[in-house]
Amino acid sequence: MQDNGFALTEIVDLADHNELFELLDNERVYALSHQGITDGFSSVKAISRSTGIETRRLLQPQLSPIDIAVAIAEKLQLTVGFEWAECPAILLCHSHTNHQSALQLCNQLSAELNIPADRFIPLNYGCVGFIELLNRASQLLEDLPEGVHIPLLTVETPEHWHDSSDKAFCGIVSAGATGTTLWRGPGHSLLHVETATEYIPADRRKEDVPLFWTEQGDMYDFRGHPEHKLVMHMDGESVFLNGVDLMLEACLKSYKQVVGEGERILIAPHQPSGKLLKAMIAAARQIPITADYLNNLPFYGNSISSTIPTILARLEEVVFANGYAPVDQGDIILLPAAGICMNRLEDSMCIGRAALKWQPGHYLS
Repeated sequence: MQDNGFALTEIVDLADHNELFELLDNERVYALSHQGITDGFSSVKAISRSTGIETRRLLQPQLSPIDIAVAIAEKLQLTVGFEWAECPAILLCHSHTNHQSALQLCNQLSAELNIPADRFIPLNYGCVGFIELLNRASQLLEDLPEGVHIPLLTVETPEHWHDSSDKAFCGIVSAGATGTTLWRGPGHSLLHVETATEYIPADRRKEDVPLFWTEQGDMYDFRGHPEHKLVMHMDGESVFLNGVDLMLEACLKSYKQVVGEGERILIAPHQPSGKLLKAMIAAARQIPITADYLNNLPFYGNSISSTIPTILARLEEVVFANGYAPVDQGDIILLPAAGICMNRLEDSMCIGRAALKWQPGHYLS
């Protein structure tokens, strides 16, 4: 295990900001899934069994992504205490079928914060987005002195690029936003980080069916209103099969790097869906990977790149909800992730992994 001197400071999210989000329960998901031409969920209980989720978040109807981007930026600065003008780079992940959406959001946020737009690095990276933010920031910090903060922001509003009648997605996706900074200083030590694009062989995909694809047309928004937009679809069976294997691979690689160091290990994986998460955890326990596995799906859902940092922002709450002992100084948190490859939808998936040495209060002290 190697400590490279980089650390995360405080991690914040907006999940409890009711003025920004409204909750979407399974009764509404059931109704939404029956709007389209394909079969919807068979029952409300079936949604709970399939997704592992009870509530998700939608951006309030009068708001747009820039509103939660500003809110998370302000909360992060207030919590950590850095100055935006002193940050040489600001990384922001905002996933979308429109590849210009992340850049547009960065330009809007630069105007709101009065920071030059060229300081922002936009990423349209999907579910592995937070790990890629860590990866990019650690590379940038190699050439920067101590005390320089690189903010890492995730702003996800998947309701804007999904069809609410699509059963594969409507029950799992949730809006969310998080913020933290990486720097060469005290905090939660970054032990390792890695991301990659994995080509999925033809024998692990359905013939003539892509893993993911986009479709432009008249769809439904998440309040049941008709809307013309470019949406994402997926072959759920193939994505499940490969997602389980990739998540397990990421988990095992990180585990091998940290096991035997004497610390307790917790695993905070990306939370794609209840079925996929349960399958990955069951396989990991058979290896065995001895750790405490964290499930944050029931009331937070899959908020794309915001999923893992939301767990970190609420770690004590999540650990308690999963029935584990409180997190302590020196505990190691593994962050395996896998999911959509936004640049190669049809035949590839992204994989990522990172590990933190958890040191609560270390930055603030």
